[in-house]
Amino acid sequence: MDTSINPQPKFLPRIEHNSSGAAANSYVATSSGNPFETDEEDEIFSRHKMVLRLPSNCTGDLMHLAVSRNWLVCLLGTPERTTLLRFFLPRAIPPGEAVLEKYLSGSGYKITRMFLDPTGHHIIIALVPKSATAGVSPDFLYIHCLESPQAQQLKVRRIEKFKDHEITAVAFNPYHGNESSTGPILLGTSRGLIFETELNPAADGHVQRKQLYDLGLGRPKYPITGLKLLRVPNSSRYIIVVTSPECIYTFQETLKAEERSLQAIFAGYVSGVQEPHCEERKTDLTFSQLRFFAPPNSKYPKQWAWLCGDGIRVGELSIEANSAATLIGSTLINLDFEKTMHLSYGERRLNIPKAFVLTEYHAVLLYADHVRAICLLNQEQVYQEPFDEARVGKPLSIERDELTGSIYVYTVKTVFNLRVTREERNVWRIFLDKGQYELATAHAAGDPEHLQLVLCQRADAAFADGSYQVAADYYAETDKTFEEVCLKFMVLPDKRPIINYVKKRLSRVTTKPMETDELDEDKMNIIKALVIWLIDLYLIQINMPDKDEEWRSSWQTEYDEFMMEAHVLSCTRQNRETVRQLIAEHADPRNMAQFAIVIGDYDEVVAQQLKAECYAEALQTLINQRNPELFYKYAPELITRLPKPTVDALMAQGSRLEVEKLVPTLIIMENREQREQTQRYLEFAIYKLNTTNDAIHNFLLHLYAEHEPKLLMKYLEIQGRDESLVHYDIYYAHKVCTDLDVKEARVFLECMLHKWISAVDLALTFDMKLAKETASRPSDSKIRRKLWLRIAYHDIKGTNDVKKALNLLKECDLLRIEDLLPFFADFEKIDNFKEAICDALRDYNQRIQELQREMAETTEQTDRVTAELQQLRQHSLTVNSLDTCEICEMMLLVKPFFMFICGHKFHSDCLEKHVVPLLTKEQCRRLGTLKQQLEAEVQTQAQPQPGALSKQQAMELQRKRAALKTEIEDILAADCLFCGLLISTIDQPFVDDWEQVNVEWE
Repeated sequence: MDTSINPQPKFLPRIEHNSSGAAANSYVATSSGNPFETDEEDEIFSRHKMVLRLPSNCTGDLMHLAVSRNWLVCLLGTPERTTLLRFFLPRAIPPGEAVLEKYLSGSGYKITRMFLDPTGHHIIIALVPKSATAGVSPDFLYIHCLESPQAQQLKVRRIEKFKDHEITAVAFNPYHGNESSTGPILLGTSRGLIFETELNPAADGHVQRKQLYDLGLGRPKYPITGLKLLRVPNSSRYIIVVTSPECIYTFQETLKAEERSLQAIFAGYVSGVQEPHCEERKTDLTFSQLRFFAPPNSKYPKQWAWLCGDGIRVGELSIEANSAATLIGSTLINLDFEKTMHLSYGERRLNIPKAFVLTEYHAVLLYADHVRAICLLNQEQVYQEPFDEARVGKPLSIERDELTGSIYVYTVKTVFNLRVTREERNVWRIFLDKGQYELATAHAAGDPEHLQLVLCQRADAAFADGSYQVAADYYAETDKTFEEVCLKFMVLPDKRPIINYVKKRLSRVTTKPMETDELDEDKMNIIKALVIWLIDLYLIQINMPDKDEEWRSSWQTEYDEFMMEAHVLSCTRQNRETVRQLIAEHADPRNMAQFAIVIGDYDEVVAQQLKAECYAEALQTLINQRNPELFYKYAPELITRLPKPTVDALMAQGSRLEVEKLVPTLIIMENREQREQTQRYLEFAIYKLNTTNDAIHNFLLHLYAEHEPKLLMKYLEIQGRDESLVHYDIYYAHKVCTDLDVKEARVFLECMLHKWISAVDLALTFDMKLAKETASRPSDSKIRRKLWLRIAYHDIKGTNDVKKALNLLKECDLLRIEDLLPFFADFEKIDNFKEAICDALRDYNQRIQELQREMAETTEQTDRVTAELQQLRQHSLTVNSLDTCEICEMMLLVKPFFMFICGHKFHSDCLEKHVVPLLTKEQCRRLGTLKQQLEAEVQTQAQPQPGALSKQQAMELQRKRAALKTEIEDILAADCLFCGLLISTIDQPFVDDWEQVNVEWE
């Protein structure tokens, strides 16, 4: 047995099971070995004899037995001695032993009942007088069981607080009880009284007794035959179930979390505010029995059963925290007690069960000579086995361990273990026969063969009832042949069931794994057939005549979802021609286009949509697809139909489209809207996409020149006046503007072409201000003067307007009054020019004086320089043999050197090393070139010549070398390193290229 179900006490050493030591050391055994190691058998129930290895000093008949949490407690009795033994079933350990004779024989008691708590550590034994003349009152014994590494300890106490009360039922408290204390428990008596008490070894002589309720109402004989304390899971709602021979009662109340006492449950019933729920069954039996079934390790039962005069009543318990009902449902298992009323005592004893236990699906009943099991679901007997009383003894009772679910039947001589092997095995069949298909399906789920039977019968029943869609769902889960099911549904006018069926079968095929290539090929053929058929069925529904739009829309939506499934997409792409032909046969252009979209054939989609004059849909298709070639192909037609939306779509594509390839699309301009949208896209391409293609720029320039001259000037200004930076053809632009007579733009372009005279002449024809601005643009003052003279001629000639002439003199400082006088008539009075002439004369006088002053300064500077040169001729510097280089501090005379007038002296190579980094790039390149040329001259002179050089040639080479050396020295020694170069570069940064430095440092 799994130790997780049967926990091993920590104090017990583990003993390995072996065949050799089992007989000598084992205290628990069965005829087939360990009773908890079961093999699956054909029968649900099987009886196996257990051999209890009793201590040598224990003999007698078995009187009572109780089992809980794998602790088995039994009473053995002889006329001389009564012994209590406590076994731990999973382990072969010596049993605990307690002799009870001193509590019985001397005082005239006999034992009627024995109760064991859920932990297996608290035992209550009910005592009654042996006879009416015994002179004693009913009482009970409390036995507390402990374990130690050496042995078990059973401490027995008589509880005298309950004298005169015969204990007939006990409700232990699994929620507060533990191994050291029972917690608050309930005791039922033979007179219908319910008491509360708490037992533990520490409360010796201080047991409290509280009477909670009186069901007997003073009757001398009203035994409580069953008593159970329950708490609804995840709540504080407590339920107490009490039975007498003919009634079953329920009490319930919600207690506070900290409240331990159970008295509050009965408070409302004692005060009369509430009445306990009571179900009465008239009976001639003098006893009844209450049983519960809970799954192993569960504290709340799943089912209840009550053996009463009608038979066995079975139901479920409420799990709702606020439910008024407690015992839900009540199925009666009829045991035919009425037929036994007229039998003799011996015959009746054989036909009335002595006791029973409850399993999940069966009630196991013990009779005087046999044991049998009845199914709770259909009340059929599934098991019966007789007892040979002469051999095994008289059957006494049957018990079930609520923790492990093990069932024990015992006689006066023997204990049997009643094994339950897969009792749920036939439950699915029972539910199926009853038509409870949900339960049948749930219980058959673990067996594919059984599940197929359930699903087939469930589908057949649904089809017979007219629930065709439900039937289709279940048929799809069965292994019935595809043809058989399809023939059932094809005759129906409603095609929904067959569509659902085929879809589910398709889903089964696509999710079913295949192992070989051959099977994969078969699978693909099946998928193809199912997908094509489903498409055909859907199209039939969509295009069915005499149906409203709602019908078509519903089927269309479902069809669209179906076509987007992964396996359907894969199949239709592989068989696109077949699917296209099928859709074409249904004459459904919408779904033809949709299918083309799904498989990515957007060319066909757009062509079909344009053919059907669905221009908006065609444009939307273009937008949704990713192939730019389709834009180049279909945009010309779309832009004539939908100019603005088409241009919006082109702009949305951004740089994904090549603007040059769209030029054939844009040149189609049949109306103003098309022209405006074309212009909008060209502006987008130039200003947003930054295209530099001259064709695009020329196109936009032409549109501007023809329709928007103001925008043309704005465009030209944005492009700028540098002819090397503009992106349009200047000559083409000039021709367009000339042909369209856009004068201002012509002036602008002629300025860029440096046609200043024609630009000014043109500007003079329509805008004097523009002409003056144009005349001021040339950088050459001679040209500007010439242009201004043309303006003056145009403005003054023939008008004799002196004021205009004077204004021109103010606007252009290159003009003089004498330049303008020829434009006036000969008879013009000089008085009109008096002021201007005087200003000109004063200006000339001022300029003459400035020239005289400059000449005097120049003469003075010349004299000063001449005097300095005379002094320099007499200046000399002396070089001492101990002088050193200012840089390397070595002797100066050992190498060529430079001496500056400031007195600093440097070796030529030291000076070059420090001067070169301070030179400009141009100087560095020139220096390198000169040194290469000087080296080449030296090598040329050093090489042997075929003929001797003439004197003139030698002198020429010498002069050339001297010139090169002089130019090199002029670069390197132009200024003193310390007094000139380093001072002039003091404001330059140490590092010019930080990026290069960072790279070098890395």
